[in-house]
Amino acid sequence: MVSLTSSLDLASCFRFLLFSSLLSVVFAHEDHGEHGQPEHGGHGKHPGRKHCTVKHNRDGSDDSPNILAAFAECATNSLITFSRANYSAFTPVALTGLDDVIIHLDGNLLLPSSIPQVQHAINITKNQPSTYATPWFYFHGSNVQLIAADDFAWGRFIGFGEHWWDLRQQTLRPQLATFNITTGLMRNIKVIKPIAWGWNLPGTNIRVENHFVDAQPSNASRWETISFPFNTSVWCQASISLGKTSPSTGAIIVVAQRAYAPTYGCMHLRYFGHNGDDCISLINGADGVVAKNGFCGFSSHGLSVGSLGKNGAFQTVQNILFKNWTMDGAVYGARFKSWTGGNGFANNVTWEDIHLINVSTAIYITQNYFDQELGPPKTSGGPINSTHVSNFTYRNFTGSLNANWTDGTCITQPCWNFVPGIDGTQSIIFDLYPDTAVNISVGRVHVHPYQLPYSATNVICNATTLAPGEQDTLGFNCTRGPYVQTKTR
Repeated sequence: MVSLTSSLDLASCFRFLLFSSLLSVVFAHEDHGEHGQPEHGGHGKHPGRKHCTVKHNRDGSDDSPNILAAFAECATNSLITFSRANYSAFTPVALTGLDDVIIHLDGNLLLPSSIPQVQHAINITKNQPSTYATPWFYFHGSNVQLIAADDFAWGRFIGFGEHWWDLRQQTLRPQLATFNITTGLMRNIKVIKPIAWGWNLPGTNIRVENHFVDAQPSNASRWETISFPFNTSVWCQASISLGKTSPSTGAIIVVAQRAYAPTYGCMHLRYFGHNGDDCISLINGADGVVAKNGFCGFSSHGLSVGSLGKNGAFQTVQNILFKNWTMDGAVYGARFKSWTGGNGFANNVTWEDIHLINVSTAIYITQNYFDQELGPPKTSGGPINSTHVSNFTYRNFTGSLNANWTDGTCITQPCWNFVPGIDGTQSIIFDLYPDTAVNISVGRVHVHPYQLPYSATNVICNATTLAPGEQDTLGFNCTRGPYVQTKTR
């Protein structure tokens, strides 16, 4: 078996995720023969389905043609099984036209370990690009279940990304996978050392359970730019509307702890990950997302909405719930980001029961984001468009802040997340565009700075940017100074 990083503590965490799951799937690992001899029923659990087992070459050569052949043969009303083996997925694959398909990933899928080989393959692939990059694996269809092995050593997507991080190589990086599915399930997926972006979910009505990400370098801390895992984020752009055309960009989600609810676009439950960008990012088109019961470690950039409105685009996110998360070593706990000059809106977003361990800033909003390397956009002095914000709720934030307010992504001066006055004691930073943020409510932020009492917690907020009447409903005193909770009317 390929030597992989899978420490005892990470494996224990994944076993805990499985133990806490309300829904578990038990399935056999026996070999049912190679592709070309599809079986009906089979696997002991799915009678009446055509069954294809993906052939494994066993000699380390490219298994991608075998993957494509099995998915072509069993694209409808079928069960597709990857045996307990390390499959060499050395060529990007588009697995399209799927309808009512169950995929059992009992083995592992390995990208090439060679950087030039990956770059060449991604440069010529015809896989549909996502927001930031082109995916190595592209799934498209309806009623698709991707179920990985319970065993922590199997059901892995392995990117060999640490070599890329060591060299700070950012040319022709692939996104790991897109799951563009209408009514889908992902369960027990383990992402090990992705090169950059992880899973993108631009479909509708998707549930993700027990999702694990290991994008933590073995030779660096969160403050070092050496071997930093840039852009190893997870995104979601799913919609609740079955009849709506799904956007071509998206995100990943870890589903909520409840029975499948088709009224939600995406649901995340039981996520455990270490990464170097947004833990979960909800981008344009996300509507009806529930993300519950997760842990984000190493140097996450938070439970994020955005960015929205780049280059003046009209973009929207609405009806979002983040609940019951632990953020360990993150730059932000909860974050919203929209670009200066953007359009559109973000509405009805709740962050609730968020526990912080050495997090730089608990709650952060900016409607004035710009590229630090290019500087603020030039204006004629007149009004600037801004993505509108409404009905944001922050409730029950607990824990501690970190004295260092940035991380290893800080490669410019000033740093991309610099805010005048920031000193590591701020639990809340609001950088609002005047009169465009309404019905923001902050309730119970019980967070203390590093080695300081709770009373030392500060905020950065400009009261002149609040819409009329907003101070009465905000829940804290909007000022540049101590955090003071206020009664709401």
